[in-house]
Amino acid sequence: MSDDDLIGLHGKETSGPRWKKFRKLNNTAARMAGQGRTAKAIAMFQEAYALTLVPDVDAAGLDARARVLGNLAGMAEGQGDTAGSLRYAEEALQAAAEAEAQAGDRYGTVAVRASILVNRAQTFQLLGRLDDALADLDAAMAITDEGGDDEGYVAISVHNSRSVLLIGLERWEEAEAAARHTLALANARDPRLAGYPYSNLAAIAQGRNDHEAAMAYLRLAEELHEGDPSAVALAVANQGRAAMRAGDVAEGGRLLAKAEQVFADGRQPLRAAEIRYSRAHAAFQSGDADLANELLPESIAVLRSAGHVSMLAEALALQGDLLAARAEYEQTEAAYLEARRCLESLGARYHLARIDMRRAFAVAEQCTLAVTTSERERLLRLALDLSLPSALATDAIRHQFTPGLPREQWAATVAIPAMAHALNLAAALQDGALVSELLEHMSATVSLHAPTANAAYTENPVLTATMPDPLELPATQSELLPFAAAGLVTGASGDFPAPRFALPPRLRVNPGRPSHLEPWIQETERRYGFAIRSDVVVDTW
Repeated sequence: MSDDDLIGLHGKETSGPRWKKFRKLNNTAARMAGQGRTAKAIAMFQEAYALTLVPDVDAAGLDARARVLGNLAGMAEGQGDTAGSLRYAEEALQAAAEAEAQAGDRYGTVAVRASILVNRAQTFQLLGRLDDALADLDAAMAITDEGGDDEGYVAISVHNSRSVLLIGLERWEEAEAAARHTLALANARDPRLAGYPYSNLAAIAQGRNDHEAAMAYLRLAEELHEGDPSAVALAVANQGRAAMRAGDVAEGGRLLAKAEQVFADGRQPLRAAEIRYSRAHAAFQSGDADLANELLPESIAVLRSAGHVSMLAEALALQGDLLAARAEYEQTEAAYLEARRCLESLGARYHLARIDMRRAFAVAEQCTLAVTTSERERLLRLALDLSLPSALATDAIRHQFTPGLPREQWAATVAIPAMAHALNLAAALQDGALVSELLEHMSATVSLHAPTANAAYTENPVLTATMPDPLELPATQSELLPFAAAGLVTGASGDFPAPRFALPPRLRVNPGRPSHLEPWIQETERRYGFAIRSDVVVDTW
């Protein structure tokens, strides 16, 4: 394979004979990284980096230093050393700035700097530092032009990263528009890169419970990643997760174990820990709690050490489920609350509701152990306090979808089951008025045309860190796409308008008495931080 075959940033003018040895080391290491030979790649990147640490380093050498440090930052993150990744990225940005100060963009350093910002944004997102991630993506976008060769790759990286961030922030409509724009850019520039937006489209489809579409996207991603062991392993792992959610737990477990082994062999413990968590989840779903308990602690330890907030939250929630199955309810609540704190730091409001629903189920299960009527009633009320706001929030999320199949799937598979649990609790407490108002609430239809999700995306391409909501399959940041002399690619845009509707009104069921449901609606909006009904009040009689 020639250096030109490497997917990444090749630069503009050559850095000359002085840096020939550097180029050979850096590009060979990048190729090794793509083959999963992590330890050798890191050693070779370090050797290349050392060549740039000379007193008389020139602009070409500073550009070279920025490139190799960008590669080392990506390798560090893959090994779970997020602090090291951020240190490498900061030094890389300093080197790029010095190179530009001396020679402008003679060596293509602007594209290198943009790509480093994108990669650091990915690390910030992993750590839950969404404001910082958004700031880096904004800065990268400001200096990126889709026209040139290197700039084209960086544009794909920026847009794909934005797609991932939108998925993490649970803005599904905008994330889909961003992923499709990334796909168009990748197909025009280098179809090998299309695997990343396909994986993100799979994440969106799976979040909508469209398992068939998710699996189809993931198989495409696997085909496109052929020759890149790490990227193929990620696609296989995501196929395993999709198989699990579709009900094929045995196949899901097999695929996940296969993917984990690739990352373990490639000395990428953070990726391996992510997949180990998924294997634990598959084991629990198939009834093998012993295997789940065996797999989960190591995964939690690595995720906690790396500060991988979103995946740590999922692992802690599973730990809560396992403890609940053993009726260890005090420890169950502690695990769920730690998971909730992680999700709160991410602003993942649907996931907060999902954790609270799990807490509600655990509390409701304790009712069977209650020895007195008063204790049973106390537990029922505590369960309802968790269940009803989370069900109301989950139901309201359907209004973020455009009319059509995804919206109906969300209602049927997520919103209605959640509300059914809350209704059962209200009925057990013999609160007939609340049950009646809940049924009216669920029957209300949407009204009023609202701005499209795409409009919000295109009017504010920077975004803010307070965005709306759902998901489970991890979106795909790019795996190592080296600064060739090299870059990592990971997406967004918005040329796909999607009509949505405004929130339905509040309902007045009985004019002769105060609403039993209104205090719950107010508490839901306070607890999760978004409106679930409009301010308009209409009579139902």
